[in-house]
This record gives sequence, C-alpha cells and structure tokens, in this order.
Amino acid sequence: MDIQIFENDSLKIKIKKTTLAVDPKQKISKFDADAVLIMDQNCDVSRINNYRVVIDEAGEYEIAGLKVLGIKTDKNVIYGLNSENVDTLVASVSSLETISKDKLSDYQVIILNVDSDLNQSVVTAMEPRVVILYGEKAKEGVKAMGKENAIKASKISLSEDKLPEELDVMLLA
Repeated sequence: MDIQIFENDSLKIKIKKTTLAVDPKQKISKFDADAVLIMDQNCDVSRINNYRVVIDEAGEYEIAGLKVLGIKTDKNVIYGLNSENVDTLVASVSSLETISKDKLSDYQVIILNVDSDLNQSVVTAMEPRVVILYGEKAKEGVKAMGKENAIKASKISLSEDKLPEELDVMLLA
C-alpha cells in the first residue's frame, strides 16, 4: 500500500492495483485513479483522470477487487478499505468524534485527516498497528498519540506482511 499526500489534505492511496483519490483539491496536480473518495465536500473531482466512480455516501462498493465500505457519520462519510488481510480506515478526526463506536471495527491501518483535536483513546480503541496522520493539526495529533519521533514523509509505503507489532505513528506532510 502506498499513501501519498498532495497539498495539505488530498491523498492518493494505491492498494494492489487499485488507486484511490481522497478529497482532491483544486491546487493539486492531476493524476489517474480508479475511484474518488469524498469526505470533504469542497473537492474538485476534475483534478482526477480516468476515474470510474465517485463515492460520497454510505454503502458497500467494490473497485477492482478492493472492498470499500462507506460509513455515514454526523458530519460526512468515512471509509473502511479491505484488501485481503489488511483493514484500513480513512477518516477525519472530526467525523470519528461523532460516530457511534459500534459502527467501527478493528483496523490494522488508520489514515486520519487531523482537522480537529485528536482523542488518542478513540484511535487506540480500534487497535491499529499503523496510524498515519495528515492535515491541519497533524503535528498536534502526533503529540496526542505520544509519538514525538514519528516518521515524516510525503509518501509512505506499507507492506501487508511487514506491519509492525507495536503501534507506529507516521506523519504525512
């Protein structure tokens, strides 16, 4: 899995042969993606080439073998991604605060847009092995997670068979 950030809060996630664009904004360079996931309604889908579907509501989807679960929150939609043995959550912190905990399962990888103050217990309750933070308050989020020495990069690559045993926090910037 490869996760790359554009500007402050647009992502490109590649899992196996499937590429997802998350919240593309007007300032980013155009790129190809199989699907566009929208959490923030201020997106510019025209920045994405060759997409087959835009997902902006709750439901179950399958894109080139990748299972996507859209989960409705009080504010918007968050996404669970399932690729073989790895469950990944893509969400904003503000949305996690408003969702009932029984709608969330355990995720090995959590990718969070830190758009508000991060409550560490909400994240650790999902028992992730990797937490990737990005967005306006990402640096504060790293401190809230107690991982001051988090790896900082513009692109992060994870291997399903090499996820850490202990919680690892990374910063996309």
